[in-house]
Amino acid sequence: MATTRPDGRRAGRRARAGASGLALLSVAAASIAATSPPLQPTLAVSAVATDNSGLTTDALRRSDLIGDVNAGVIVRSRGARLTITGDAGLEFIGYARHTEPDRVLPRGRLDLDAILVERALFFDGELSAVRTRADPLAAQSDAGSTANTVSTVSLRASPYFAHEFSPTLSASARSDTTLTRNKSDDSSGVAAPNGSTYQHDVVHVERKPAPFGLTVDASHENTTYQDSSASVLRADSLQAALTAALANDIVLGVVGGHEHAVYSATTRNDNLYGALLQWHPSRRTALDIDAEHHYFGTGWNVRLRDRLPHSTIEASLTRSASANAASLGLNGPDNDPTALLGALLSSRAPDAGAGSDQSVDELVQSRNLPGSFSQPLQITSESAQLATRATLNLIFNGVRDTIFASAWYQKAEALPGAPAAALATTFDSRQWGGSLGLYHRLMPTMSAAAELEWTTIEALGARTGDSSRQAAATLSVTQRLGPRTTLSCGVRHFAAHLVLNSTSTTTQVRENQAFAGLRVQY
Repeated sequence: MATTRPDGRRAGRRARAGASGLALLSVAAASIAATSPPLQPTLAVSAVATDNSGLTTDALRRSDLIGDVNAGVIVRSRGARLTITGDAGLEFIGYARHTEPDRVLPRGRLDLDAILVERALFFDGELSAVRTRADPLAAQSDAGSTANTVSTVSLRASPYFAHEFSPTLSASARSDTTLTRNKSDDSSGVAAPNGSTYQHDVVHVERKPAPFGLTVDASHENTTYQDSSASVLRADSLQAALTAALANDIVLGVVGGHEHAVYSATTRNDNLYGALLQWHPSRRTALDIDAEHHYFGTGWNVRLRDRLPHSTIEASLTRSASANAASLGLNGPDNDPTALLGALLSSRAPDAGAGSDQSVDELVQSRNLPGSFSQPLQITSESAQLATRATLNLIFNGVRDTIFASAWYQKAEALPGAPAAALATTFDSRQWGGSLGLYHRLMPTMSAAAELEWTTIEALGARTGDSSRQAAATLSVTQRLGPRTTLSCGVRHFAAHLVLNSTSTTTQVRENQAFAGLRVQY
């Protein structure tokens, strides 16, 4: 879970109000006055005092004062044909005692959705910048220090065709291209992983079950890395699904098809088959399950979404082949708490339509809520792997308390049939962890937070026996100085236990922080 230092937050949607006569005029005037502009510059300034800026052992630890200036913009532009939303900017990080190099790092995310031709041609794109570990097994506190960090910038462009020919017949064709580039931020000399290009093209034709239906899908996936034009993993498939609506809220189906895959000088051709279940008993609850036999074994995709008056929950379970973290959905919209907060607030006031972005913004600022859930570490292995991932995200929001909780598990191992040479260079791993945060409003303009986060990573394959365990605890207080200005301060303790079986070494890392910061949203 992110720390409570002032930080940029994604914006949500605007609530609409309706009435009649004079009431309509007054409500409309109030709504216009409260509506946020499409561009809102933000500035956050913070200072972090740390007793171990390089996240090293006790014998080598050095204290420092880290200054952080975070300048950005919240974009909330929604039109009839073009929508741009997000929160992005630059982070200026400096060290008073020069224990680490000063850095200027990108951060945030921007999403674009455009209608090119009404009910036919569309385009959506995404630009994101995140930070992850340079060495997956070394300590990395995710707060203040740039020690052992890599900046990852991803750009996705997705033109697509989608059209409904009738209430039961529709077709779509979509092409996703994702470019990823990495840059090392620390001074340890660890090289940043190579950037990658991920291409995914799919054609989908569907006749909705009424009571019987049919879907046909043709898919192409290809992943390459900067240092080579050869495909790390290429997969092509053609499949069809016969579906039947047993009731208004239940759909069952059987799937069959054929797929062709090439990876690590291995070619696999196999038939695929499986089943699917869709259960949507209400607008607030949805369960989607599909399980299929593939060339790598059994793959599945399970997702549960449920909203209650004061809580919302999302759970997912996936197992699929991948050669790129972008195709696993890491750092994607499912990791954005504001999406769940928006769904939760809108469920209390359905007449607000798409909206309560303004309410989400106010809640996030007043209680200094984190901008993301805890999630598995993004590890670039530059090899074809079988990835199993499970996540659980929960939000409870009451009158004075907000609780964020998350838990996750991920295992990545070489695909069956990979040659010994490929196994020697791949980084297989198993990781699990979670986070828990309690955010309590002490007074109308003051709130306090207690956060706990923990992770465990175990290396598999060639590095079996190497592992990393780390945990962090944060206590903070946030004072709202004005409608768009907050002051926060707090303390943080971080601890890590690292084991390298290959060198028979065990390392303990500890860090204590005190931080304070001011955030202004113009």
